[in-house]
Amino acid sequence: MSNMESLQPNIDEKVRQNEVYQAALSSIDASKRNSERNGYAILAVAMNYGLIANGAGAFGKVSHGAKLFTIGFAVALPPLLVWYMLL
Repeated sequence: MSNMESLQPNIDEKVRQNEVYQAALSSIDASKRNSERNGYAILAVAMNYGLIANGAGAFGKVSHGAKLFTIGFAVALPPLLVWYMLL
């Protein structure tokens, strides 16, 4: 048995370990890219929400109505509570 034949199992194991290591690194990189991609998507939605909510379309009208309802409820609730509790 030559010296190279006795080293072949060690070389094969090193190659296998290197392949597993590279696969793990690529998996970690893919996970980081997915996380970064999700962050960019959320940022894009947040930036465009204001443009859409203030627009003249259906969503803009619904958003404006909800805003007016919230303001009206906040203004009307204290007097209603006073009437209910004190009178």
